[in-house]
Amino acid sequence: MVVVLIIGLLAILSMPALGRFIQNQRLNGDTEQFAVALRSARSSAVMKNIDVVFSFDVGQNTYSYFEDLNRDGIRSSDEYLSATYSLSPNVSILAHTFSSTRLTFGSKGNTRESGTITLINTNNKNKDIRIFGGTGNITVD
Repeated sequence: MVVVLIIGLLAILSMPALGRFIQNQRLNGDTEQFAVALRSARSSAVMKNIDVVFSFDVGQNTYSYFEDLNRDGIRSSDEYLSATYSLSPNVSILAHTFSSTRLTFGSKGNTRESGTITLINTNNKNKDIRIFGGTGNITVD
């Protein structure tokens, strides 16, 4: 009985830590998925020699991209639109340093501006995705 009681107490005491661990793993996963979508948009621009517009919605915590064949910045019905990705329920877009929520990758994979998109979870842990203007390189911090 004593062993069962000790195991039960240990399980109860470890539950908050397990919850934090799961939320932090969701943040890591969502950050990597966001960065992969950015890299896919950049890769598509380079491979097809076109502009690709990546956009994200801070209020809805969603993001997607489209191939801008005519380079007008507006999606036409014949231009490919990626799936719209959503962040996990406990993860949100905290802030960004871009002039807008749309980022255009040119045919060489470059962007006009550098910036950071910050994701946060309910534990107030955050992760940054950095996009470097000029090269379009993407890193996760």
